[in-house]
Amino acid sequence: MSPTTQTRTITALVENESGTLNRVVSLFRRRGFSLDSLNAGHCEQDGYSRITFMIEADDGTVTQVLRQVERLVEVVEVEDVTHEPNVTRELVLVHVFGSDIELNRAGLECIAKGGKILVFEQGAATMELSGTPDQIEEFVTNLSPQLKRTVHRTGAIALHTNPWR
Repeated sequence: MSPTTQTRTITALVENESGTLNRVVSLFRRRGFSLDSLNAGHCEQDGYSRITFMIEADDGTVTQVLRQVERLVEVVEVEDVTHEPNVTRELVLVHVFGSDIELNRAGLECIAKGGKILVFEQGAATMELSGTPDQIEEFVTNLSPQLKRTVHRTGAIALHTNPWR
């Protein structure tokens, strides 16, 4: 029986020092793990950052990843929040342009449901949407193939929502 893989969401609290992110990413590279998403940024604690990464993995691989990341000196804590109560979000900014954009404003507003049209000028629009990675993928996929586009995705971030853990 082959192990079942699924997209796993892992968060880590790390010391905010030069080279920390590089060491974490290098660990994945050396072990042959492929990152589906990576996001890092400052958090509520001065001198620390949170990293959220998503990988396609089975239970055994995730256990191995967690152990290896925990061994890095700068890592304070690491956890797989995939099956824990959590909120996962990603941000996308999309710039679309085309000759028929004026006719498509209503269509763009429909596609951007839950999002915003930030700038709408003759022949171009810039939109943003925050949502789950699946919602972001659906949003980008639903854009008219006739429209030229530039897509910038942040990568997912996740927050454990169980205060009693």
